[in-house]
Amino acid sequence: MWIAMFACLTIFIPLGMSIKKSKLGSKSRWVNFWEAMIGFVHDEIIEPNFDQKYIKKAMPYFLTVFFFILFCNLFGLIPGTATATGNLAVTGGLALFTLVGMFFIGTVKQGPLWVITGIVPHGIPLPLFPLLWVIELAGLLIKPFALMVRLFANMTAGHVVIIIFLYLIMMFKSYAVGGASVAGSLMINMLELLVAFIQAYVFTALSAMFIGSSMHAH
Repeated sequence: MWIAMFACLTIFIPLGMSIKKSKLGSKSRWVNFWEAMIGFVHDEIIEPNFDQKYIKKAMPYFLTVFFFILFCNLFGLIPGTATATGNLAVTGGLALFTLVGMFFIGTVKQGPLWVITGIVPHGIPLPLFPLLWVIELAGLLIKPFALMVRLFANMTAGHVVIIIFLYLIMMFKSYAVGGASVAGSLMINMLELLVAFIQAYVFTALSAMFIGSSMHAH
């Protein structure tokens, strides 16, 4: 996690200074690559979930979440390291930020009683209100829990499959099985590169969706 945080600081602080100085755009491929990634987060994650006037305010947080998770995922693929997002404490902490964001933004935009009046659809019969309120509140709390488990499970599953492939070598003690196991491990490792990006996108996109939806009544 410290390495991922250090990578975010060392990449994006100089990058921001470079972009600020280049009023007409930079010719550097390094700068353009990261600008394209930032544009992807803006266009595909933040813009669809927030009103136009809130997009700039939402950008710093969700960019931080996206790149922090992405770097944690990628650094975890280096032999001899551990995947920070393969730890429930880490994914739970990230999901907790999403939960706090949902309640904080909902309270600011809809008032302190939004948890009572804003999460239940309007126009329902009064006798059904308590039952639907419990169901909606449970759904509200389950969303960040699902984020936590999804990221943890997906980042752990690939590592477990690689371990199984390598264990087959020790179990069968065969050159044929060993060659197939190593090939399978390399294929899974390559797939993990794609999964690292996808899971950073999914977690950030769902967080933006949940927090953005809390700005409006059900």
